[in-house]
Amino acid sequence: MAPDTPLNVVAVVKLAASLRGQRRVTCRIVGAPLYGSFNKVVMVAFDDGPTWAFRTPRHDGAGQSLPPEVLGDLIGSEVATLNFLARHSALPVPRVIDHSCTSSNAVGVPYILMTCAPGKSFSERLRRLEGAGMKKLSHVTRKVMGRLGELCFDLSNLRFDKIGSIQERDGLVGLNQVLSPAFMLQDRHRIAMYRGPFATDQDYYRALAEAFLGQVQDLSMSHHLFCSPCPELAAYPDAESYRIVVDLWSDFVTVDDKIDSGENRIQYHTAGKLVQDVIPQLCASQSTGFPIGHADLKSSNIFVDEDCNITCIINWKYSSTMPLGQLLIAPGLADRQGQPSAEDRAAFRIGFEAAALGPIPRSPVSWILTDVLWHYLRWTHLDTYDDYRHFAALFSLHPEFAARDPLRLIEELQARSDIREARQHLAAGECEPSDIKSNEDLYFESCDDGERRRRVAEKLTERFRSKPQVFGVDFWMKALAEDFGDYYEQYPGCRS
Repeated sequence: MAPDTPLNVVAVVKLAASLRGQRRVTCRIVGAPLYGSFNKVVMVAFDDGPTWAFRTPRHDGAGQSLPPEVLGDLIGSEVATLNFLARHSALPVPRVIDHSCTSSNAVGVPYILMTCAPGKSFSERLRRLEGAGMKKLSHVTRKVMGRLGELCFDLSNLRFDKIGSIQERDGLVGLNQVLSPAFMLQDRHRIAMYRGPFATDQDYYRALAEAFLGQVQDLSMSHHLFCSPCPELAAYPDAESYRIVVDLWSDFVTVDDKIDSGENRIQYHTAGKLVQDVIPQLCASQSTGFPIGHADLKSSNIFVDEDCNITCIINWKYSSTMPLGQLLIAPGLADRQGQPSAEDRAAFRIGFEAAALGPIPRSPVSWILTDVLWHYLRWTHLDTYDDYRHFAALFSLHPEFAARDPLRLIEELQARSDIREARQHLAAGECEPSDIKSNEDLYFESCDDGERRRRVAEKLTERFRSKPQVFGVDFWMKALAEDFGDYYEQYPGCRS
């Protein structure tokens, strides 16, 4: 669907009316379309009460571009998962009314037509509580986290013999390739690799590492700089300090095209090879099957009533079966990539363990393993800001090199034959020096006081290259107090 092509709402209404099967019932589109990162949703209300949601993938510039065959697989898998959960569990999920995995239908787009989730999204409920003056929301969040722990226990009982995304064909439920973001987003669907089903958790974790290395070798690195992570607002004392640091960091990474440089990519590649050595420690000693898990369990996908009781969990398109340890990673409600507070993690675990109490003995859960897996998944997904944090946590478990300085070890490993070969491949994809210089000129010419900012960025670059080091929060906080001449004249009152 092109950006300027409206949805055929007349066809949507006709489709919904035909599926109710009641001649005297009419329906209409209510409200404006709702837009998520991936989907456009319109609500279809019937005059006798029910409301259905018609959801179709976004194809405009704001949506995430995926080829039609992948979109079709995602729709088919989500429908199969929702139907399976409806038949085999009491989990609160939407009921699928109709779907099409292609555009070959009366509406002209792929879609899922489903019942509307009752209540409001938890993210909206939190905003309303904050707007009403409630300052401490921790008790509300802990309540939801505890209930999510209980629901994950229910999911842990729905196990398959392999890791994959659920598909249903001719009435038979089975598993296909894993359609999770780690294998599909950030253009990773283009990587030529095996995506499952996987017979063991080790095979699955190694495939995640392969997808990570595939992105490092050939796809966009976005904001990822191994030795100087992108700043995060929460790490700085106030918004103004954060704004200054973001400008400093943006100027710094522009010089020499640091993010897309072969040097940055080979550091990620070498670090990724070291992390691969840790994979055996992530695996369960024995497997009793792989439970279904939700791949995007954040507050906007959790619906609650006025008392914050969970009424529905939506958006199962990236779901798959997975190792139990992955299922039991406490979700970051405010930020899927962020780690919940210790209190929220405890509430989730208490909810799971309370639900697990029963006459049938169960093997104890390794919560320490779930914490390690959180780092591994964030590292291989490349979907956070501070990748080095996750690498450091995993490197500390390395069977041979854990006591070494990781940055100096990465330098030493550049002499290894496979690393040299990877470096040659990456060097071939680098921009020409003249193009890098031209891009730098354009960037700094567009900045106020661009020449001064460029001099500061070059000074920081010299320091960066003087020895193996990480420019993290501590460095940038010190940089706020450093004398960069008249750089801070444009930020009065912000220099300590």
